[in-house]
Amino acid sequence: MIQQAQVELAKTFFEQSKQAFEHNYSAWRTVLASQKSIMDSMRTAGAPFAVAADEFQKLIDFHEQQFRASYDFMTKMQADYAKLVQQKTK
Repeated sequence: MIQQAQVELAKTFFEQSKQAFEHNYSAWRTVLASQKSIMDSMRTAGAPFAVAADEFQKLIDFHEQQFRASYDFMTKMQADYAKLVQQKTK
């Protein structure tokens, strides 16, 4: 039998994973919106365009990886929470 405490814990995990997803999305969006500024900053520091572009792509790839991982985890936590709620109401 599913206890209410288990349901509440699953809900908390889901809410926390949703917040992590939202933070990762915001960070990725900020990097994308700041592309010109970041590239200009690297160029001003002396990096050739090709190097600056490569470093920016690495930054984008990192944020995309974080975004996808947090999305996958949030989806799993949501499914776990929904499953417990369904079992509890049976």
